[in-house]
Order: sequence, then C-alpha cells, then structure tokens
Amino acid sequence: MLQNKTFIVFFMLCNIAFSQEKVVDTVYVYEEIIVHDTVFVSKNIDNIKIDNATLVKNKNGEISLEIFQKGKKSQIAIDTIIGLNKKQIGDYKKIKSWFFGGKLLFAIADNSLFKELNAATSVGFGLGIWMKKQIFAPNFFVGAGFDWLYFTSPFSFNASQNNSTLNGFYFTEDNKPKLFQSIDDKHFQIQIPIQFYYKIKKFTPSIGLFASVSDYKATFKGSSGNLPLSFDETQIYKAQVFQIGYLAELQYELTKHLSIGINFSSGKANDLIFTEKDYKNVVFKTKNTFKENRVLLSLIYSL
Repeated sequence: MLQNKTFIVFFMLCNIAFSQEKVVDTVYVYEEIIVHDTVFVSKNIDNIKIDNATLVKNKNGEISLEIFQKGKKSQIAIDTIIGLNKKQIGDYKKIKSWFFGGKLLFAIADNSLFKELNAATSVGFGLGIWMKKQIFAPNFFVGAGFDWLYFTSPFSFNASQNNSTLNGFYFTEDNKPKLFQSIDDKHFQIQIPIQFYYKIKKFTPSIGLFASVSDYKATFKGSSGNLPLSFDETQIYKAQVFQIGYLAELQYELTKHLSIGINFSSGKANDLIFTEKDYKNVVFKTKNTFKENRVLLSLIYSL
C-alpha cells in the first residue's frame, strides 16, 4: 500500500516537471541618472533672525559663514571679510545714511532787471555747506544746503544820466517822497537749496527748489526835514530781492572726498524792497517783476 502511494506521488511530480515548457528569462539592466539642482535664495539679512553664526574653513582653505536659524544649519560662501569693532560699526551706520560737506563756488548771473539797465553779466564767488540723507534706495538721497555768494560786478546805474524803469518818485509808508538816484550791482546773495539726488556710478544728477535773498545798495534823494522842504539829502538804502525758483545739478566724483559740479538755477522776484540804512522802519518797494538765471561751478568736498 505504501509503495503504491509513493509511486503515485513520484509519477505526478515527473509529469508536472516534463509537461512545462522551458522559457528563456530576459534580464533588464537600468542605469539610474540623478541630477541635483542647486537653488540660491536671496534674503534680506535685516529681516532674518539668526540664532548663531560661525566662520568655518574647509579642506581647500575656503571660508564660509555657517548660520543656525530655527534649528536649521546653512552655509554662505564668503569672498571678503571686514572686521569692525563696536565704535567702527557705530560710525559706519552713521556715515551710511547721512553725508556732510562743503563747497567752493564760482557763479555767473544774468538778471533781467539789470540787463535793462545795460549791466554786464555778474560774476561771483562763494562758499557753501551741504548735507544729504539716504532714503528709499541706496543711491537715492534728499539734501539741503546753505550757499553764500558775493557778486563783484563793477556796474552802477545813475538815474540822472540814464532812463530806466526804476526812475521816478517813490513814497514811504508814511507818505514821504523819495527820488531814485542809483543802484549798484555789487551784492551779497544767500541761497538755500533743497535737492533730490540719484547716484549713477561716478555721476550724481539732482533736481530741486531754492529760495534766495540778495542785498543791493541804492541811493535816493530825500528831504532832511529842514524848512523849506526840498530834496536836499542823499539817502542810502538797502535794496532786497527775494526769489524762489528751481535748479538742476550734475556732479562728477573725482575721488572719495572730492567732486566737481555744474548747477543751473532760475528764479523769479516780484519786487525790490528798500530799507533805509539808518531808519529801518522806512520801507517802500517797487513793482518790478524780473527773472535771474545763474550758473554755478563748484568744487565739492565730502567728509
């Protein structure tokens, strides 16, 4: 009985083995290619909270900054390292946003009122101080200044020998008559500019507004008060002119501290205001609207 069972099992195994077809297996070989991309993300350091930062050097001697932020570590390659102490950092921050300096000025002025009096173009010299602050962008600044100029033109107009729009009688606030005699083009001028600058490499163009006041010397014939009243006295007056206008300037940087610039400004005045030298409450004015154009050449020093 056992032999029969053994024979049946052996017969079935042989039948299964010889009944299957032999199949040739195909083996496929794949080559895996992996490409790694590096993505650089630029962030504003001012807005990143850094827990710790350490300088590290690799085997090739290259230095990088190892930053730990929120438990994550990252490395930044460094080309140049500048060491600053606390005082230098404070000075650097101050200089970075505020700039100060002075300038030497050479000026040419063309005044439409004096042009009517056949005056030559006025030439002047002066000094100035300036300051500006960085705003919005690294190359954008707003600034103000104070310019002091003296114009040395030798022109002097005499009403007894020439006719002009200034000739005639004027009346003070207390109705005292004054007869115009002369005016001198030699004068002082103070100018306060407000400018917006944009630096492009070594060039710095700017535009802005200005207010200025000029002081001239004028003479009038008036009464000394002795009876009978007559124009028996020559009286000296200060003639002041207030102007408001626009300006445009271009500067070129020669060195870190020195620049040259050319400035064009144009202003308008409505009146000449006369004040007597000895009696400052004696005031009257003309109604002469005129225009003045100026060209300034400057040597600018930056601290």
